[in-house]
Amino acid sequence: MMTPRPILSVTGRLHRLFVTSVAVVLLITGLVVMSVEFYNHRAQLIDRAHVFSGLTSPQLAQVVLTESPMLATLLLESYFSEPNLLGIYVYRNDGSELVKLTKPGLAQSLPTPSHELRAQLEASYKIGFELLDYSVPLRVKDKLVGQLYLQYSLDAVKRQLLIYLLFGTALYCFSLLGVYLLSKRIQRGISEPVDKIIDAMEQVTVHQNFALKIPEDDKPGELHALISGFNRMLGQINRNAKELKSHQAAIEQHVYFDPLTGLANRRLLMQSMEQEVLRAKRSEQIGALLYMDLDHFKTINDSLGHSVGDAVLNSVSSRIRKAVREADTPARLGGDEFVVLLPELGTSESTASHNALSVAEKVRQAISSVHQIDGRALHVTPSIGIALFDGQNDEFENLIMQADLAMYRAKEEGRNRVQFFLEQMQHNADHRQQIEESLRQAIENDLLYICYQPLVRGNGKIVGAEALVRWSDGEKGLVNPASFIPIAEMTDLICCLGQWVLTEVCQQMATWEKQGKKLVVSVNISPREFEQNDFVEKVQEIILNSGVRAEYLVFELTEGVLLNNIEAVRVKMQRLAKLGIRFALDDFGTGYSSLQYLKQLPLNTLKIDQSFVQDITTDSNDAAIVSTIIAMARTLGIDVVAEGVEKQEELDFLEHWGCQLFQGYYFSRAMKAKRMGSLIPSAGKEQLREAQIIPFKKHQFSK
Repeated sequence: MMTPRPILSVTGRLHRLFVTSVAVVLLITGLVVMSVEFYNHRAQLIDRAHVFSGLTSPQLAQVVLTESPMLATLLLESYFSEPNLLGIYVYRNDGSELVKLTKPGLAQSLPTPSHELRAQLEASYKIGFELLDYSVPLRVKDKLVGQLYLQYSLDAVKRQLLIYLLFGTALYCFSLLGVYLLSKRIQRGISEPVDKIIDAMEQVTVHQNFALKIPEDDKPGELHALISGFNRMLGQINRNAKELKSHQAAIEQHVYFDPLTGLANRRLLMQSMEQEVLRAKRSEQIGALLYMDLDHFKTINDSLGHSVGDAVLNSVSSRIRKAVREADTPARLGGDEFVVLLPELGTSESTASHNALSVAEKVRQAISSVHQIDGRALHVTPSIGIALFDGQNDEFENLIMQADLAMYRAKEEGRNRVQFFLEQMQHNADHRQQIEESLRQAIENDLLYICYQPLVRGNGKIVGAEALVRWSDGEKGLVNPASFIPIAEMTDLICCLGQWVLTEVCQQMATWEKQGKKLVVSVNISPREFEQNDFVEKVQEIILNSGVRAEYLVFELTEGVLLNNIEAVRVKMQRLAKLGIRFALDDFGTGYSSLQYLKQLPLNTLKIDQSFVQDITTDSNDAAIVSTIIAMARTLGIDVVAEGVEKQEELDFLEHWGCQLFQGYYFSRAMKAKRMGSLIPSAGKEQLREAQIIPFKKHQFSK
C-alpha cells in the first residue's frame, strides 16, 4: 500500500518556492561569475601571448632569415621565465623547426603544435582544457619567413577558478542558509495568521461556532485584510445561521404545529402515533386516542365572531395541555376538533380503559368550566370518543375513524360525554356509508320522487301540501325516509338532495299552474342547505327557470338553522321573503325554542311536532305545551299547524284550543303528484287565498 505524500501548506509551498528560486538565482549568478572569470583569465593569457609575440617577432623574423638557431634561442630565453609559458617553437617558412624551447621535464608531455594553427597567416589561438596554443606568422617586409608558436598552461586559470568555486560555494551555502532562515521568518509571519484562520475554520467545522472571532493586528496589509474579511464573513455566516435556525424553527412550527393553538398538527400526530404503535408492540402496552369536538362551537363562532372563536380554541387547547399527562400528545386537527394521543396506559384492556377514561374525564371537566373571553363568560363542552390501540390495529386513519365514530356516538347520547369505540359503531358507519352511496346513485339514476301530504283545515278543505321525498329502490323497494334523510343531513349530499327536491317541486307547481291549478307547497330546508353562501341565488335561479310564483312556496326550517348566527339567518330569510317566499318553523318545541326567534325572524307559521300531538289526550304536560304554543302563536299573529293528527279526539282538542291547520293520517297520507293534482280544482283567476281553500272530504283517504 502506497504511503500518501504529505500535503504541504500554502506557506510551506511559498517557503519552498522562495528558497528554490533564490538557490537557482544564486547558482546562475555563480555560474555567470565563473564564466566571466574564466574568460577574463583566458583573455589575459591571450594578451600576454600577443605582447610576447609583438616584442619578439621582428627579431625572430631576421633570425629565421639568417638561419641562426643559437641567436634565436638566446633571444627567446630572456622571455621564457613566465611561469604559464610552457613551450616556444620557431618554424621556417617551409614548416621545418628552427628552435624549440620547453620547460624542463615537459618536452615529452607537451602535445605537438597544431599544423592547422601553424598554417594561419594571421595571429591565431586555440584553447583546450589544458593548454592555450598561440601562433604568429614571422614576416620581413611583408614577406612570410616563418612561424612563432607558443604554448601556455591553463593550470593557473583553473586554480583561480577553483578558488572562486570554493569561495562561491561557501558563499552560496551561507546565502542559502540566510535565505532559508529569512524565508522561515517570513513564512511564520504569513503562516501564523493563516494558521489562525485554519484553526478557526476547524472549530467552525467541528463545533459550528460561527460566533468565533480571530484577533486582528494593527499592521495593514493583505493578511490583515484577509483576517478582517474572514471575521466579517464569520459574522455574516453567524447572522445567516441564526436567521436560518429561526426560519427552520418557523418552518418546523408551521409543518408540525397548529398555527393558532401551538398544539401538534395532524402530521406530527401521525409521526408520534407511528412511534407509539411500535413501542406498544415491543412493550405490550396499550394506548388510546381521544377524539373530541366542541359542542355547538359554530354558534359561538358565528354569533360572536371568529376572533372570539379563536380565543375559545386557545383557551380549550391550554386546558387540554394542563389536563393531560406529560407523555401525552395533544393535537388539533382543525376547526374545533382535538385529538390526544395517550401512550402506555397499561398491559390489560381493563386497566388501559380505566386510565384512558380517567384522562378523558379530566379533559372534559377542564374544558367544561367557564371560559372568560373578552369579559364574556362562555360555556363550552366537549364530546369525546376513545379508541384503544395495542400495536396490532396500527393504522392511524382507522384509529382516527374509530375515535371519531365514538365521539359522534357521544353527541348522539346528549353531548358533553365520553364514549368508547365499539365494533357495532363500525358496522353502523359502514351501513351509513352504504346508504349514502346508494342515495347518491339514486339521485343520479332518478330513483327518487316527490309525494305531497295535504295541509287541511278542520272542515277538510285543502289549503296546501308538504313536499316529501321518497326513494324507491329496485331491490329493497320503498326506503324509509327516516333511514336516509338523517344520513344525507350529515354530509353535503343533503344540499344536492334539497336542490333536486326544490327543482322538482317548482316544476310540478308550474305544471299545475299551467293547468289552472294553484296550490301552496312547503319544502323542508335543512340547516346545511340553508347555510350555503349562494343558497338565495340558487333558489332564485330555480324559481326563474321553472316560472313558478314564489308566493306559492313555503320553506320549512328547523330550529337547527336558528342556532347559528341569528342575524345572518334573519338577513337571508328577509332576502327570500322579498321574493315572496314564506317560512314555517318545523318541529317547534323539540329543540332550543326561544321567543327571540319568533320576534326577530319573518316567520309565518309554527308547526307543532307530532310527538306532542300523539299524547295530548292522555298526557297533561303535552296538552299544556300544545295549548300554550297555540295561544302564543295566536297572540303573535302566527299560524299554527299540528302535525301527526291521527284521531278525532286529537282533532277536537286542537280545534278547541284554536288550531285551524292540520296534517296527519287522519286526513291523508302523502300521495304522488298525479293523485295530488287530481284533488286540486281549477282556480281560474281567483286570488291566492281563495285558491288555497279547496273542498276536501275526509273519507276520500284511509288512515
